[in-house]
Amino acid sequence: MPFLFLSDTGLHGDLMFSLISESLPFNWEKSDFGKQKHCLKTYDAIVVNCFALTSKSTPSAEFNYLKGIDHSRVLLINVPNDLPAHITTPLEERKFTFLCDSRTGQQELIRKLTSGLQNPRSQAEGDSRSRLLLTKREQQILTQLTTGEPNSIIASRLHLSEHTVKNHMYNIFRKIGVKNRLQASNWAKLNLQMEKI
Repeated sequence: MPFLFLSDTGLHGDLMFSLISESLPFNWEKSDFGKQKHCLKTYDAIVVNCFALTSKSTPSAEFNYLKGIDHSRVLLINVPNDLPAHITTPLEERKFTFLCDSRTGQQELIRKLTSGLQNPRSQAEGDSRSRLLLTKREQQILTQLTTGEPNSIIASRLHLSEHTVKNHMYNIFRKIGVKNRLQASNWAKLNLQMEKI
């Protein structure tokens, strides 16, 4: 699964993404604050460039966006040194990992980020919990979905109506946190043990 680099728009975010994606040989995607909120669970980890967070007395839009991220592995880099407790405490409560502050050099940043990304923490636990939430029938439909066949063919193979398959698809998407068939298929390929049905 890819890693998401989340940053503010502008030169600093672009330079940080360039440094990290060229230094660490992983599958990277970049997004700006406020642009990517759906399907975050499809990423193995989210690396957040906190350069845009400020020590103002009122929380910034970036901070409010950050509080809304629902993911088991969020790594914070370039955290300003003088952030007040009313900003850092909610992030600590969400179990976000503070990797380095804004004074950290490039080599140290890459070293800490490499270490943080290689520690899979609870991602596997979250995937297995999602898999357990799926009923046997939902797992069968999800397995069939990976073939790329339309709902009518899946319904025929499983002796169901097409409407029933669509209802199951809706429940599957909601349970595993995806928005479309392609994302569901990718999730299934990574998390389900494929079986012949």
